[in-house]
Amino acid sequence: MRPGTNMQHSNRRAQQQEEQVDLMALIRQRYLPYWPLFLLSVIIALTIAFVYLRYTTPVYYVSATLLVKDEKTGIDEADILQSLNIGGSKKVIDNEIEIIKSRTLARAVIRNLNLFAEVSVKGKVRDIVAYDASPVRFKFLEPDSIKPMAYTILPMVYDAPHQRVILGKKAYPLYDTVSTQWGKMVITPKPGKPVDITGKIYTVRIAGEKILAGLLQSSLKVDPTTKAGTIISLGYSDEVPERGEDILNELVRVYNNASIEDKNRTSSNTMAFVDDRLRIVNQELSQVESQVATFKKQQGIVDISEQSKLFLESVSENDRKLAESNMQLSVLDSIEHYVAGRKEGESTVPATLGLSDPVMLELVSKLSETELQLERLRKTTGENSPLLESLRRQEAQLKPAILQNVRNLRSNTLAGQARLQMENSRYNGMLRGVPEKEKAFVEVSRQQEIKNNIYTFLLQKREETAVASAAAVSDSRIVDAAEALAIPISPKKPLVLAIAVFAGLAFIAALITLRDMMKREVTSRAEIEKATQAPILAEILQDVNKQPIVIAEGKRSYVAEQFRTLRTALSYIGLNNLNGSLNGNGTNGSSHRKTLLVTSSISGEGKSFVSVNLATSLSLVKKKVALLEFDLRKPQISKMLGVSREPGISNYLVGQAEIASILQPVPGNEYLFILPAGAIPPNPTELILNGQLEKLITNLKARFDYVIIDTAPVGLVTDARLLATYADATLYVVRHQVTPKLYLKMVNELYQSKELGNLNLVFNGIQPRGVTGYGPNGYGYGYGYIEDAKGTRRKQFLKGIFNI
Repeated sequence: MRPGTNMQHSNRRAQQQEEQVDLMALIRQRYLPYWPLFLLSVIIALTIAFVYLRYTTPVYYVSATLLVKDEKTGIDEADILQSLNIGGSKKVIDNEIEIIKSRTLARAVIRNLNLFAEVSVKGKVRDIVAYDASPVRFKFLEPDSIKPMAYTILPMVYDAPHQRVILGKKAYPLYDTVSTQWGKMVITPKPGKPVDITGKIYTVRIAGEKILAGLLQSSLKVDPTTKAGTIISLGYSDEVPERGEDILNELVRVYNNASIEDKNRTSSNTMAFVDDRLRIVNQELSQVESQVATFKKQQGIVDISEQSKLFLESVSENDRKLAESNMQLSVLDSIEHYVAGRKEGESTVPATLGLSDPVMLELVSKLSETELQLERLRKTTGENSPLLESLRRQEAQLKPAILQNVRNLRSNTLAGQARLQMENSRYNGMLRGVPEKEKAFVEVSRQQEIKNNIYTFLLQKREETAVASAAAVSDSRIVDAAEALAIPISPKKPLVLAIAVFAGLAFIAALITLRDMMKREVTSRAEIEKATQAPILAEILQDVNKQPIVIAEGKRSYVAEQFRTLRTALSYIGLNNLNGSLNGNGTNGSSHRKTLLVTSSISGEGKSFVSVNLATSLSLVKKKVALLEFDLRKPQISKMLGVSREPGISNYLVGQAEIASILQPVPGNEYLFILPAGAIPPNPTELILNGQLEKLITNLKARFDYVIIDTAPVGLVTDARLLATYADATLYVVRHQVTPKLYLKMVNELYQSKELGNLNLVFNGIQPRGVTGYGPNGYGYGYGYIEDAKGTRRKQFLKGIFNI
């Protein structure tokens, strides 16, 4: 195998493994957090399934097998029956299947079993058919009176003491033939042991033959067991297995009876035809015999003359001999032509059929052998060969002898023909002398013989037909009688339970998927990674207590630990002051990368929250941090930290304040300083571009370990793009269920164009999915190392249940 092929297989396996990992990650991220809902949904679905199985009417399958003869493999009839073809043609298996499934047989089964009335016992949820448990039996004497396409359901009361049945509001006595809207009917009690009817409510459904035949046909299944065999499998589905067995057995019986009746009908028609012909032929035979007797009496003839028979035999024998002599003459002519007129190269030996003269046969045989030897020697020896010359002399001697013998035989044969012709002339003259009355007698006798033969033939066929009719049997044989399965085929408990489990899982999965598809906001890390190539630096859970500052000395909440993780991740994007040493002035040198820009797409994504808590986290490791409230249009940081907003950055940019006057320490934190926004200006963009900003940033970078700039959303104004020039890295905040998905395309464009420099994402405000404490990235939090405020877990649990 070539190296390129191995590489392709390796790439394909790696791709398959990656797809498998992605699928597992998708399941873990999107669905696993909601496992209690999946469990609850499956429990509810299984409960519904058990209720369905408990109250759904079970359907049982009844089967039987039947052996049928067909054209190819049918058992042959006896010769006596085949002479008249009384048994009919052999069966074609496909035709027999259609006959079994026919409407005619279905209606016959319904009539024979009297299935027009179905008695049911009223139940709390469903009615149960009382086939064998019905207290009475209905027999419809005029089933054609029932409307074929309608059915009626009536309450039934069995009044045993008064020997009557109440249908609807009308009472019908038992054992009597009563007239009803369904024709004449007889109602009788169930034979055998009486049925206990205590506390039972009965209903009866009366249906027409057309509806019942259609239902029977739809529940019937008839198929050959094998392609080459003649065994038919019959199946029937019914909620009452005993009724199904009765229907299938009755169907087989009706089918067999129909086959026998068809044979008997043929035999009956044949018998009637033979009897009619016998009567006519008997009359004709009697007339001919009377004519023979009268003719003999009038002409005085006792028997036909044997002389005419002998004459006829002699003439026939002479004719045969004349034919043989003619054939001998033809053979002699052929031999003469062969010997005298054969051309060079002809080697076909004449036929000697009919010749009995041994001399001639011997001569012809020798001549043939000599010529064959000559032909062979001419091909291998020269013309002057002694052996060849000897064979020529032998040939020359044989030919005259054969010609002389031919002439002698021809002469003898012609003499014999003349003698035979003379004898024939003499016999013909003798035949012409037979009296005319003898000829007339022969004609009358011939008519008698013909009529007698016809009469004998018809008598024989009548006996054969009688035997066939008496021995008529069905062309099929029951292999297995109808028997119902012990377990119902519907509903199938394992299948119903499996469907219930699948439906429970699919319902919640579809609900979660539909919710994610319908939401216009970002709901998962996977959506961000799919839409943009920008790296996600950190993920921040939503604080359930909604405090502006979530990190402090000794605090180990979920969110606090995530900001500590973000603080550590800054070194990965080039902000390397975290482990730097202080210079003589107590600060790091300005040559280090220390400026961080924080922005987002729209308002409300938590960029100020991220800026404040990241600055606080850096200050906890004794790093001096300057936090700039550069969202001059909608400042939030000064309010969050509880400091005065004026004077601030806007005052400095217009030249109304110095850095020392706007730089304010955060109460309770000696390492964190804030530069508030100041008065909200009418022209923030122009202030940023007036040249004072560069001096401010340079001064702050010389005095602080980190400079964090909280700016306005990049999707609304251009402030962030202008400030990105002074930043070493950018944190772009994307908030869970707040940031519209359409802005992710803009984030990717900003990342690829480097318009905001070293851009990294912070996925903020992640709300727990489900009840497991998993965020959209699928990672769990806690592990026993995180301390939550009292009631936090309970709030997250309840919120996770309804956050779908």
